Amino acid sequence: KILVTAAHCARTPWATYASIGSHYSNGAKDGERIKIVKRTLHPKYNKATRHDYDVAVFELETESKFTPVKLNWDEDQFTTPGVVSWVRGFGSIYTDGPTSPVLLEADMVIWENSKCHATFNKYKNLNVTSSMICAGGELKDTCQDDSGGPLTVTRNGEEYLVGVTSWGIGCAKPGLPGVYARISEVRDFIEPFLPKAAC
Repeated sequence: KILVTAAHCARTPWATYASIGSHYSNGAKDGERIKIVKRTLHPKYNKATRHDYDVAVFELETESKFTPVKLNWDEDQFTTPGVVSWVRGFGSIYTDGPTSPVLLEADMVIWENSKCHATFNKYKNLNVTSSMICAGGELKDTCQDDSGGPLTVTRNGEEYLVGVTSWGIGCAKPGLPGVYARISEVRDFIEPFLPKAAC
């Protein structure tokens, strides 16, 4: 009954329903629409710090019939720099362009945080912190209106959420990755919303 997204998407109550499992941006042809009943932003989120801890939880009115993605609590060989990750979304198909009516996906390589920080610090004096993870930079990227969407990896045949789309400079610029909120850094925030295991 919870949905993990970006905090900058949850600052205002514009979204009243979550569209889950749909391959279409209007969410009406397949999947399901579930009412959002509560929004909680990470307590350390501060837009002034360029989206540090850019994570929020939406609580849903009912459970989804779709199997939830696993959450990545561990940084291991499946989340190291160079590993291929996946992003999905309905956002703009190029910088300031139209959004996609169908769900798109792209494979992108995870970056070393220090390299990502150096790249953005040199380019625009922007900081990349431990609460962020970077991927892309090879003419593949998320774009406007993809915010809050998933960055996933495959571990032992199962998909894990490692990040949510947070920020970037333009879309798919050579040498500039996208920046995502790192799920393993916000475990203490997300876990209390999860169902407790039966004894």
